[in-house]
Amino acid sequence: MRREQKQIRSPFLSVGMVALVLGLLTLTIQADEKQAAPAKKDEPSAVAVKSQPVFYPALTKREELIDSMLKRDTHANFPKVPLYETIVYFSELHNIPILLQDKYLEEAGVTREEMIDVNFKDQSLQNVLDYILEPLDLTYVVDKEMVLITSKDKASRMFKTRVYPVGDLCRSSPDCYSALEMVIRNARIGDWKPRGMDKLTPIYGSSGTESWVDTFQFKGGTITVHEPSKSLVISQTYHAHEAIVKLLQDLRQAQAAQKNSADRSF
Repeated sequence: MRREQKQIRSPFLSVGMVALVLGLLTLTIQADEKQAAPAKKDEPSAVAVKSQPVFYPALTKREELIDSMLKRDTHANFPKVPLYETIVYFSELHNIPILLQDKYLEEAGVTREEMIDVNFKDQSLQNVLDYILEPLDLTYVVDKEMVLITSKDKASRMFKTRVYPVGDLCRSSPDCYSALEMVIRNARIGDWKPRGMDKLTPIYGSSGTESWVDTFQFKGGTITVHEPSKSLVISQTYHAHEAIVKLLQDLRQAQAAQKNSADRSF
């Protein structure tokens, strides 16, 4: 009987040993394949990396909202509606503060009761405001986190200073900064003081009064090159700054297109 039991157990023991060996071999092969397999690249992060601002100081959150709303399409149908009602309508429709500067409207000979007759659909708010305000010798500016409706004369005297990093556009030589300055000046973007006038100091006569040779008699903005920070320091009006931002974006797109074209040629 014992002999028969041994004979019966033997086959089962053999099968178990084979299974164990096969299992160990399988694990070894899987481990080798895992080591041989190339490591997976990290998946791109879902968090977007914020790009470098086009200028400093960067827009506040509220200013960014106003800027996006001015570029957003709007609609309006005003058959002889007072100016102030149209402004209230756009302010409430886009949920941004739009205010009339009555003092400067009066200086331009316009009142808030001026009748407006327009019909727009699928036009940006900034284009609609331009269309409404242009015939009245008025314009709009973004200042102190508000959209102000004011006279063109007042807007031409409201200057802001911004620092534009342009090192990516001026890698060839220091002279490139001066060339970029001339590009901006010659693009008919706003009014400019003559080059170098911002560096002059007033000359005093014998009477102790300033001579006529000073910077204040020249109207317009200024551009100063600051090579250590690879930047242009620009003092200009709101609309001039908006045009400068657009011009720099176009120059960067043109530069990228040239680079892509050169890369494809190799």
